[in-house]
Amino acid sequence: MERPIDPEAALHTAEMTALRELATTKFRERGRAYDANCDMPVENIRELHQGGWLRTTLSKERGGRGSNLDTDDPATYLQAQRSIAQGCPGTAHCVQVTNHTAWCLEAIGTKSQKKRYLEPMRERSFLGSFVGSEAKRKHMYMMNTTAKKVDGGWVINGEKNYATNAPTMDFAIIFVALAGTEDYNQNHQMIIIEPGMEGVSMDHAWYRPNGMRAAPSSIITLDNVFVTEDQFLGEPGTYPRQRWQGKFHLGFAATYLGATEGMYDWYLDYMRKRGRGRDGITQMRTGEMKIQLEAARAIFHHAIACWKTKPVVEAELASMAAKSTAAHVAFELSHKIIHAAGSTALFDEFPLSRYLRDLETHVLHAGHDRTAQIIGQSELGESFDSTLQR
Repeated sequence: MERPIDPEAALHTAEMTALRELATTKFRERGRAYDANCDMPVENIRELHQGGWLRTTLSKERGGRGSNLDTDDPATYLQAQRSIAQGCPGTAHCVQVTNHTAWCLEAIGTKSQKKRYLEPMRERSFLGSFVGSEAKRKHMYMMNTTAKKVDGGWVINGEKNYATNAPTMDFAIIFVALAGTEDYNQNHQMIIIEPGMEGVSMDHAWYRPNGMRAAPSSIITLDNVFVTEDQFLGEPGTYPRQRWQGKFHLGFAATYLGATEGMYDWYLDYMRKRGRGRDGITQMRTGEMKIQLEAARAIFHHAIACWKTKPVVEAELASMAAKSTAAHVAFELSHKIIHAAGSTALFDEFPLSRYLRDLETHVLHAGHDRTAQIIGQSELGESFDSTLQR
C-alpha cells in the first residue's frame, strides 16, 4: 500500500489550483443565470467532464483519478468538491452526487453494470443520481417505495424526491424496500433505473427552493415499473451493512466549507476594493471569520486523514464533526459578512446573496442537532449509528 496522499498537498497541486480558478471565475459568473431558472449548470458540467472531474472517484483503469475513501488517495475528490463549491455550490453538489454514484457502482456493481453505466463516463458527461430521499420516510433506511416480486422480475411503485441531476441524468440508483419483510437489513435494495423506462416519470418543475437552484433535484415517480434482477445493485441490505451513508459525510462537508470559503474570499476582495479595510470593527470581525475558517479547515483535513489512520466508526464520527463544524461556520460567517459588507453587497449583480441562499438551503440537508446527539451518544457509551444523516 502506498502512503496516503496528504489532504493539504492534494489541495495545492497545479491541477487543483486551475480547477479553483475555473470555479471562481467562469462558474461563479454563470451562477446568476442558472439560479434564475433552476437550470442544470450544463456548461460547467461539460468543462468538468473535459477535465476528468466527473469521474474522480473511479479507478485509473476506468479513466478516473482513483480517489475515494477506500483508496490511498482519500483527499483529491474531496478537495476538488471543495474547490468547485468556492465558485458554484450547486455545480459542486451535482458533481458530488455523480461521483458518489460512480464510486458505489464500481465497488459493488456487476461486470455488465460497470460496462453500461461507467464506461460512457469516459466519452461524455454521463451523469448519475443517487436517490434515497422520499416524502414521509420513517427512517433513512426504511423506504415507502416498494418492489414486489412478479414473474420474471419485480414491479416498483413509489415516489422519490431530491433526485439531483435528474433533468440531464442518464441513470439513477434508487432505494426501495423489497416486499415481504420489515427489516431494512433484509429489504433495503438499490436498483438502477433509466429515465426512458416505462412507468418512470419526472417532475422537474417541482424543484424551486430558496437556494442551491443550480443543482436541480426532481421528483421521480415509479408507476408499476418492471425491472429484472440485473438492475439490482448489490444484495438486499448492502447499502446499510457496508456503511455507504457514512462514507458520504465528507462530501457534504467539502461543499459547506468550499462555499463558505468562496463567499469569504469574495467578501475580502469586495471590502478591499472599496477601501473599507481600515475600520477597526471590520478588522476584528474579519479576524474572527479567518479563525473560524481555519478551525473548519483543520477538522476537515483531520477527518480525511482518519479514513486511513482510524477504525471506520471513528472516521465516521470525525467526518460528522467536520460536517457539523463546516455547517456552523457557514452560518456564523454568513451573519458576519452581511453586517460587515452592507446591503449593497446583496444586490443581484454580486454573488453574495446566492452564496447565502445556497448555504442556507444546503446546510439543512443534514440534521446537525442529530449529528451532535450521535457524537454525544458515542462519548457517553450509548448505542449509536454514525452513518445516519438525520
